[in-house]
Amino acid sequence: MLFNSVSFLIFLSLVLLFYFIIPGKWRSGWLLLVSLLFYMSFHPKYLVVIAFVTAVSYFAALWAEKEKENEKRKKMLITAGVFTAAAVLVLFKYTEFILDNLNRVLGLVHVGEISNPFSFVMPVGVSYFTFQVISYMVDVYKGKIATEKNFVVYALYVSFFPKIISGPIERGEHFLPQIHNCKNFKLWDGTRVFEGIVIMALGYFQKMVVADRLAIFTGEVFKNYTILGSVELFVAAAAFYIQLYTDFAGCINIAAGAAKIMGFTLTENFNAPFFSGSIREYWSRWHISLSNWLRDYIYIPLGGNRKGTAKKYRNLILTFLVSGLWHGANWQYVLWGAIHGCYQVAGYLCAPVVERINEKFHTKTESFSYRMLRIVKCWLLVCLAYVFFKVPTAMDGLRYLGRMFTRWNPWALFDGSLYTYGLSEKYFHFVCIAVIFVLLVDYLKYKKEITLDVWLNSQCIWFRWAVLMLMIVAIVVCGAYGAAYEAENFIYFQF
Repeated sequence: MLFNSVSFLIFLSLVLLFYFIIPGKWRSGWLLLVSLLFYMSFHPKYLVVIAFVTAVSYFAALWAEKEKENEKRKKMLITAGVFTAAAVLVLFKYTEFILDNLNRVLGLVHVGEISNPFSFVMPVGVSYFTFQVISYMVDVYKGKIATEKNFVVYALYVSFFPKIISGPIERGEHFLPQIHNCKNFKLWDGTRVFEGIVIMALGYFQKMVVADRLAIFTGEVFKNYTILGSVELFVAAAAFYIQLYTDFAGCINIAAGAAKIMGFTLTENFNAPFFSGSIREYWSRWHISLSNWLRDYIYIPLGGNRKGTAKKYRNLILTFLVSGLWHGANWQYVLWGAIHGCYQVAGYLCAPVVERINEKFHTKTESFSYRMLRIVKCWLLVCLAYVFFKVPTAMDGLRYLGRMFTRWNPWALFDGSLYTYGLSEKYFHFVCIAVIFVLLVDYLKYKKEITLDVWLNSQCIWFRWAVLMLMIVAIVVCGAYGAAYEAENFIYFQF
């Protein structure tokens, strides 16, 4: 049941109908029931996996609390729970990757291959809910949060349907109190409901108007990259970056909007990442819940920046290697993580040099032009790295980058050839206008620190509804007509 399907809209409408009319004390139970039904809609067998992970983490934390006077046993219980959750993730997501690489090594020494004893499809959202329960158990062990006694509340924390498929990765300290308080949520809050609808509409606009259209163009270019020139490859790389963002942010906004209508606030996952002036700033604005998770549960436990500069750089690279593996069990994702780790290290190494150059030439670092230059530089670096997300192998990514800088064909900007890769000139210009709208929304957040829903609510009623209706019309038109109108999977579902 994809977010951008009619069946989901019907499902959400029924959920909200009963959510608003049943007694408050039943709300968490109702949401748990519908969340499990939603998860089962992808495959009923998935329910066994999420139920197992939920039960293990719940009882591990509960038993650990009873052993609070015995630190050794408490640590052992939490370690066992974390190991079990991580083992589930490895089993479903990385078994084939591990065996493929092991067989390559065994082939070098002429030893027979090891066949995969398992045959199953990776449960959707497994990377998200396993990371979520791991953070819960670690936080309980460290005393950051109290152990959740109510199993229904905890199970809903793990499986809440708007966020179960692609996040954000919620922390117990942020989301568990909201579940406990949902019985006291105001039955009907017009402002909250309107803002939730606007957030959902923005999500659908990002996904169906921008991402799904750009997917046509990037798919054609990346499929034929071996015969294309630099212009097409540069434009496709930039388009894929925008596609990836609008696809993922669209999914998150649909989830956040649905949650807000019910009174819940999901963790912010994006904060105008296109306006980042450095890779370090970029990772404070992109996939924020994952970035913070990696910082708190990988980077800091490794030593963070507390054990010298060399170890800080090592820890950064290791953390981004984990980030790459989290995104996918393929070497191109590992390489992508390594690239971002090297970006971070290079940023730290170059910072003193850049500062001295700016001082020597009296550079106005607060000027628009300097800020714009930094944004363009960050854009270029991020686009180059994301090539590895789109290609089938790491070698394809390296070849793609090689052609980007060696097959110059500037005439492609003017001869109309960009309109021959799945999008007509009309559709191409339409998508460009839609991208500008998305950038303006992000700029509003970047400059004014205000989201579209809150800003619209501060405007006069005719303007407020005009913007909302224009987004809805664009969504309906793009969802019903034109190329690739079918509901597409969100990219981050696979992670």
